[in-house]
Amino acid sequence: MRKPIAAVVCFVLAMLLAGRLFAQETSPARENVTKVAKSAASAEVVPAGTVKIVLLKSWGQTSIWGDMSSNWQNFGKIPVTVDDTTYINSDFTYQDIVASKANVIVLSDPAGGLQQYSPAEIAAVSKYAKKGHTVLGTYLVFQYSTVDNRGLAPVFGFSSKIEYNTTAVSISNLFKKTKSKQCLLKGITGSSWQSDGYPYSQVPASGTWKGHLGKAMAVAESDNYLGIVSFYKAPTYTGVFVSNFPEYNGGTDDEQLLYNASTCYVK
Repeated sequence: MRKPIAAVVCFVLAMLLAGRLFAQETSPARENVTKVAKSAASAEVVPAGTVKIVLLKSWGQTSIWGDMSSNWQNFGKIPVTVDDTTYINSDFTYQDIVASKANVIVLSDPAGGLQQYSPAEIAAVSKYAKKGHTVLGTYLVFQYSTVDNRGLAPVFGFSSKIEYNTTAVSISNLFKKTKSKQCLLKGITGSSWQSDGYPYSQVPASGTWKGHLGKAMAVAESDNYLGIVSFYKAPTYTGVFVSNFPEYNGGTDDEQLLYNASTCYVK
């Protein structure tokens, strides 16, 4: 009887390992990401005219945000500063976001980092946005694996009832402009660009973003709308969603896109 039991155990372990390896193929591995404690640094004073970007519960730190904070002048005239430590791997409240004095809040691949937003946190993001603050989301924001953050979808103009492919979809990362005069695409030359970011996309279960944009507008698309860059102009704020992961090993155009998303719509 021992041999059949051992065989079953080996099979189960093999399936778990295969599942882990597959998950790493569709969202980068997070072995080096450590939990970050909350810090009063989130309320630091920044020079007048500077846009403060705060990353909420997300996949983890990526090099682009640090570079943008140091070299913003390469992408435009508006200074930016980035807090990608205080709440990137920590629960938060609405008052926490208020205290951070963020002009822009970023949700960087949270579901891909297995970061589940609570109903209170979803409500806090929505409320802070409606107070006049830009919200930027990238890659696996809404659903992935067992994480369901679809309550965040209306912040970006999408329906919260959309089902997503929970394993993500690979794309060519070639984005074609559909609305070339948008500030969001300023400084990105030509009719298209090749993203150097992680080449996967959050995609509705139907296999396309067509018919699922809701109140948002696609300003660029990849592979016949497997990937999108969308723009949602709400009455009091702007929501931007980039369906691939441009900040993960991204290039100059990726950083320009994120800089534009962070500075174009600040009031």
